[in-house]
Amino acid sequence: MHYPLQYRRARALVYAVLVFWLWAWLGSGYFITSLFGSPVYALLALYALAVAILVSFPIFLLAATRMLLNRPRRTTGVVTSLRTKRTSSLPPSPQSGSWISDKAS
Repeated sequence: MHYPLQYRRARALVYAVLVFWLWAWLGSGYFITSLFGSPVYALLALYALAVAILVSFPIFLLAATRMLLNRPRRTTGVVTSLRTKRTSSLPPSPQSGSWISDKAS
């Protein structure tokens, strides 16, 4: 069975990880240098960044795998007719004559 929402969530996660890696590559240095007022905060920020980068690798791989396994199917371009006769076990509608005659008798 095809679940398009899983593909979309995995794609969003891949984008989020890529944006995080871009930020880590370009902007995290300024963030860490701004924390050098306190060496404890700078060390904590370096540790958190290193852990987040290491954790982002398996997250990225799992999301990419889920994207490959749940990729959307191509449409064949075949148009199906919507005018098929429905069979249902519902009682007749009030507009039909048989319903009125059954209630009146």
